[in-house]
Amino acid sequence: MTTQDDNRTRKTSVFSRILKRIGNFFLGFWDFLKNVLLPFRRDYIETTLFILFCTIFTAVTTSILKELLIKAMMKVSGVTYIAPVNVRQVFFNPVSIVLMIIFAVLVTLMSLFEIAGLLHTFSVAQVGKETNLTCMFIAGFKACVKALHPKNWLLIIFILVLFPLTKLLPLSGSTFKLILPGFVNQTIDYTSGLNVLYNIIYVALILFLTVYIFSINSFVLQKESLFKSCKRSRKLERGHFLETLFTMFLLTALLNFLINSVSSIIVINWKELISFFTRNKNIIAKSENIGTYTYVIRQILKSFISPAINNAALTVLFYRYVDERSELYALSYDIFKVRDYSVKRSALVVGILLSVSSLFIGGFAYRYSYLFQEVEKPLVCAHRGDNVNAPENTMPAFELAASENLQWIELDVHQTSDGVIVCSHDATLKRVIGYNLAIHDLSFSDLSACEMGSWMPGDFEHVKIPKLEEVLRLAKENNMKVQVELKGHPADKDFEENVLKVINDTGMHDEVMVICQNAARLQRVMELDPTITKGYCMVIALGDLNDIPYTDNITIEETYVTPELVRKMHEKGIKVFCWTVDRDDTVQYLVSCGVDVIGTDNPMLISNALEKADYSGGISRVFHIVMHMIANMDK
Repeated sequence: MTTQDDNRTRKTSVFSRILKRIGNFFLGFWDFLKNVLLPFRRDYIETTLFILFCTIFTAVTTSILKELLIKAMMKVSGVTYIAPVNVRQVFFNPVSIVLMIIFAVLVTLMSLFEIAGLLHTFSVAQVGKETNLTCMFIAGFKACVKALHPKNWLLIIFILVLFPLTKLLPLSGSTFKLILPGFVNQTIDYTSGLNVLYNIIYVALILFLTVYIFSINSFVLQKESLFKSCKRSRKLERGHFLETLFTMFLLTALLNFLINSVSSIIVINWKELISFFTRNKNIIAKSENIGTYTYVIRQILKSFISPAINNAALTVLFYRYVDERSELYALSYDIFKVRDYSVKRSALVVGILLSVSSLFIGGFAYRYSYLFQEVEKPLVCAHRGDNVNAPENTMPAFELAASENLQWIELDVHQTSDGVIVCSHDATLKRVIGYNLAIHDLSFSDLSACEMGSWMPGDFEHVKIPKLEEVLRLAKENNMKVQVELKGHPADKDFEENVLKVINDTGMHDEVMVICQNAARLQRVMELDPTITKGYCMVIALGDLNDIPYTDNITIEETYVTPELVRKMHEKGIKVFCWTVDRDDTVQYLVSCGVDVIGTDNPMLISNALEKADYSGGISRVFHIVMHMIANMDK
């Protein structure tokens, strides 16, 4: 009994200590939040102006630099467009690699400029002083000059990789914007091995960033190299690793929650204000675009508010750990030296900011004057059928798309060992049924014995793989057009000929667009039948895409859709298909760009978003595009 009592006492004691630590952490976190908000009382005007300048400057400069970079890369590679067929030729050109490195360095410097200015402001506040806008600029310039030294070049990894990928305490507006293209995210989600690997890498990056997060403070505020700054960060994190990690996670979650909530409140109140003046009391009608507008406002608030909060948070933690160790490192005198600048000089800075803004707005208005024209409503294409509600590339998925009155469906085709063309995205059945069976090695009768829908909830246990012929006949009966994406296997015999034969035998020649990511297959289709509509399916699409000789239309990943690209294609009589759009918050932007067809896994969601979208030209269309550019300026 004594031993049992001792064990219970120990367990109770351990539990009590754990509760006490948790309680102390949250008490410390509350104190941390108060200290984070404290610096804004002193320099909130300077901080706001500085972030506004950095946002405008980064947006304009990045846009110009990207355009110059793409043109230069195409010129040195001897091409007029960048697509999957020539992407290696362009991106692995030695001159292109040098140009991309220069571009990465310039983007890093712009982000570092903002980070250094904000860290300077909040560090000055921590020691009870005040600063001004000019001193913030000086701090930013000094950090950028310091970063150009070869021993500090690894800073690029911190700013362009670690902060954006982890999305943990992003310190500048641009560090929010390293976004993987939709097809990459989709591939990761669909492939269990890649999904596990991605999560492992993600966790490793977070742990690494937590250890070295204060290297940014040390680098900006002290006359030390990046390597010495990393060493100091490791030293500061001893005994504080978990506290830093949990604090960053909690702050990020809280900040996202507040920004999302405020965004929704702003949108709802704004719509109510409009309804007050227009005397429209229809709550449902005024709430239709809440999702789209909330997304835009949320991204803008993140670009403006989060960098300030996160830099203040990093500064508070830095000083807390330094003070605890009684090792307050000597900070650079130049960084903290506050000068009295005249009213004239301050007015000059403000005048420069206004001039840059005016030039940006004027240049945008001149270049994109065509945006004042109205746009037409895009059509919806069910990507692999309605595969949110039924197994992809199966008859139930295509039948659902037909019942939803969709104009387009998209499917992928492979060839069995006995020459039957069937619908499947992958070359094997492993992802769908769990067995690594290659379609090109199986006869159609063997393939028909496999159940393709048992993995999905619902009555899909006995769903079989469909022939292309079955789907085309269904499409013909329901007046739907079809995108037939050629997959296939290198060992397939007469693959393109057999696909075209099925299309012609079903009488769907004029209602089908043959698409493919493999340029050689499309060229073969053009040789066999120049009259059938072809679409080059591009995961990267830049430059004069109308110069591609073996395609009639273009089908591109949504990341590369721009209003200028769509306009150029339409001038040449080329339609623009985009994929795969599974979130309704980007639909308005695609509408404003003027795309012709939107491919999606969730056709009803996108159809509803299109019903609520704004198709007018003028200021409204310009507003949607500008807001999207601000929210995604570093895409």
